[in-house]
Amino acid sequence: MATLNALVAVYRELGRRMNGPAERRDCSMENKVWYLRANRLFAHATEASVEDCQHLFRMTLYPKRALVFEPDDRSRTVYLVKRGQIRIGRLTPDGKEVTVAMLGAGDLFGEETLFGETPRTTVAVCMEETLLCAARAEDMFGLLSRDPQLALNVAQILSERLGDASAAMEDLAYARVPDRIVNLFARLADEHGVPDPRGARVELRLTHADIASLIGSTRETVSLEIAALVRAGRLIHEDRVFVVPSSELRTVG
Repeated sequence: MATLNALVAVYRELGRRMNGPAERRDCSMENKVWYLRANRLFAHATEASVEDCQHLFRMTLYPKRALVFEPDDRSRTVYLVKRGQIRIGRLTPDGKEVTVAMLGAGDLFGEETLFGETPRTTVAVCMEETLLCAARAEDMFGLLSRDPQLALNVAQILSERLGDASAAMEDLAYARVPDRIVNLFARLADEHGVPDPRGARVELRLTHADIASLIGSTRETVSLEIAALVRAGRLIHEDRVFVVPSSELRTVG
């Protein structure tokens, strides 16, 4: 735990140096209803249902490298990503902190607090300036119990995450590292991809170390394999983002 505690301290200090004492700013001036409607939680929801619950959410702008929560945090808060990028990390038994998920606009996280009061086991860090909507878990639970459509949306989100986890475990068991990398980007393209004439752009900024954590490999191996994939045309890398070709998108279920 000492390794992760030191990392958390670094995040806090970076946020303090870059932004002064305040690591986050309220964004009540933003169009909250517009942002809520754009989130997957409110897919197919009526305008009235969004407006009726907007008072439950607080919009906050976090600077790059700000810490949203850390392990053992007992706050019961659920977050919606409006814009920006969040990295979710977890401490391994040998004391290393690894990336377990990269989240972008439209994603929901911290939902484990909906179903219990156990402390968090992950760390959430802003990889760039990020706008979040936050709600108390008890308010969110009440909202889901009153609105079947929102409850179905959360169930769909959790089901997709379970499917992604199953696919990742299958990759770890059977797939070669190049295929794991392509499959990872294809899944990210399905969730966060921007249409491109060649396929889909994945605009989440991932380091090779992040990719290695997500596919169960090493940074050095990932660097070599990505270069080979780009040469082979299975991935396109330009302007610090990846494009997944249409042919590779069709290979992922």
